[in-house]
Amino acid sequence: MPAISKSVYVLAIIDALIITFMSMFTFVNFVNSFTVLILIVLWFLIVNFFILYSKGFYRIRKYDIKDLYFLFEGVAISAVISGIPLILLGFNIITFILLAINAIGIYTALLIFRLIFLLFGKVFKSVKNVLIVGAGQDGKLIAEKIQACPELGMKVVGFLDDNMNTIEDEDSSIPILGLTCDSEAVIKDNNVKLVIIAVKSRMDASILTDLVKGIPLGVKVWRMPKFYEKITHRYLVSKMTVNWLFYSCVKKKALLFAYIKRFCDIIASILIMIITSPLSLIAAVGIKLSDFGPVFYTQTRIGKFGKPFKMLKFRTMYQDTVSEDFDEDINEVKYDDKRIMPFCKILRKFHIDELPQMINVLRGEMSLVGPRPVREEVYYENKERIPFWECRNWVRPGWCGWQQVNSCEPSAEERLEYDLYYIKHRHILWEFTILVQYFAKVLSGRCK
Repeated sequence: MPAISKSVYVLAIIDALIITFMSMFTFVNFVNSFTVLILIVLWFLIVNFFILYSKGFYRIRKYDIKDLYFLFEGVAISAVISGIPLILLGFNIITFILLAINAIGIYTALLIFRLIFLLFGKVFKSVKNVLIVGAGQDGKLIAEKIQACPELGMKVVGFLDDNMNTIEDEDSSIPILGLTCDSEAVIKDNNVKLVIIAVKSRMDASILTDLVKGIPLGVKVWRMPKFYEKITHRYLVSKMTVNWLFYSCVKKKALLFAYIKRFCDIIASILIMIITSPLSLIAAVGIKLSDFGPVFYTQTRIGKFGKPFKMLKFRTMYQDTVSEDFDEDINEVKYDDKRIMPFCKILRKFHIDELPQMINVLRGEMSLVGPRPVREEVYYENKERIPFWECRNWVRPGWCGWQQVNSCEPSAEERLEYDLYYIKHRHILWEFTILVQYFAKVLSGRCK
């Protein structure tokens, strides 16, 4: 999918140069072989770039003061991961000092460049004028999204629409500037740089001819669903777009992906169980000593194609205080809830209570990454209320998911859009990225 702005490419290239030169400068006097130096620099570049990408630093976003910490967190995590091979080869105090100097240098350089980048964008970068073809529901939706995201640097100048009823009933603050046959004059008069096609039905040959004649070469043209995905990272749910999703799910490559994903789920879940076994043992003993009740808690959830299964968790609340139909997705549980055993508050904060779901993954009932499973009552209620809700169950539910790393408290409709976006774009590297983002949020205590 193409980028909305080339600035994200510029940002990524400059970051890559900063990481490369800083790593080379740090280690050049402590490595005898030039080949070894190049390998070290390449390793640091890959790790730093992947972590920063996972944390969303290479997409158009609104920056605030919290990003100072998030950038530091990303560089710090990268320094730890990058330093593991050097430590294994022979740890000494010099290695530690070099890793610290490299991390501080990279963070400082990235921070300075980002401040310059943001200042340049505010002072020198001009606002792109956007024209939307279609003043119906989809056109107005994308106009509202653009207005709500000033970081895009875009301004909707107006609509084009051939539907006279739409023009008569027009109640938007954004004007309808004419018909599609007026596109050439409207684009020229308003210095339009981007056109979004937001027409639901198929356009006839005359309308398409008007647009081909009227849109000068060099003006970017986007279909509304694609543009919506790009700026929201969610899938536009409508009959037409879900039809397209169906075809992408039944292609041959989807079958190959399913086999690869299943293999990766089995290997990764076993590794997670082994690595976290000390935490699981401490959790089990702590729960047992808290009220001498059962260690595990099961709840019926809906899996792939609507098949129910028993989802495992460590029990974190006192016995007999939670019924089978209790659902934390809809029943808010605060940190100081008296039903939670004191020892288990830390388990919930860092999602240690969800580690038993690795057994569900091994059974094939869940995947490591996917839409989070819901109870039967929630599933059937939303299936009746929200169009295409069952489409999120075309794949196995996940231990973690795209929605979790993007939004803590989405509405059911927003959750569906995140889940369908994941289903459409999923691939192994992105699954790994989502997993890294989830671990980062969990370890920082920010994942709900």
